Amino acid sequence: MKANILIIDDEESIRFSFQRFLAAEGHDVITAASYLEALTRMDETQFDLILADIFLGDGWGIDILQEVMLRNLKTRVIVMTAYPTKETIKASFSMQAIDYLTKPLRQEGLLYSVSKALRQMGYAELEGSNPVGKACPTEGDAFSALNVTHSSSVNVNAPDKKGASRMQESPVCLPVVIKGVS
Repeated sequence: MKANILIIDDEESIRFSFQRFLAAEGHDVITAASYLEALTRMDETQFDLILADIFLGDGWGIDILQEVMLRNLKTRVIVMTAYPTKETIKASFSMQAIDYLTKPLRQEGLLYSVSKALRQMGYAELEGSNPVGKACPTEGDAFSALNVTHSSSVNVNAPDKKGASRMQESPVCLPVVIKGVS
């Protein structure tokens, strides 16, 4: 089953790349370059999944999470940033983000995160889709960039479904193919 996905990022190259990657997997993908444009897109279309950069020119991606909550939408949100902090991770998961990704991202990591999110939402695998990203099958990949120097794994403190923290080990996915500053 294909999903309706909104990508919100102020970097054109990221919007373009992510749209191509996800459309090739069979999804309907719309992009927005700003917070206000994203709100307009959300008024026009019901999305299954939103990928939102934290730092936007006219707002914050975390505010998209708040907007989803205020509108009482079933839409799930994956938060992305090149500058992860404990505060934004905590804020994102407290507002029910389904994942938190650090940029730059590899295509496989992006597709894995989207596929995992859609499976958690009850979507079946797309017919003919090739699930990629199995090189990065982590539950705590949201936190990997916080403590990584050049190791092959990192201990992360990922919240479970009840909000309690638990320690786990996650592989780090390298090399990088998508660049961006926000």
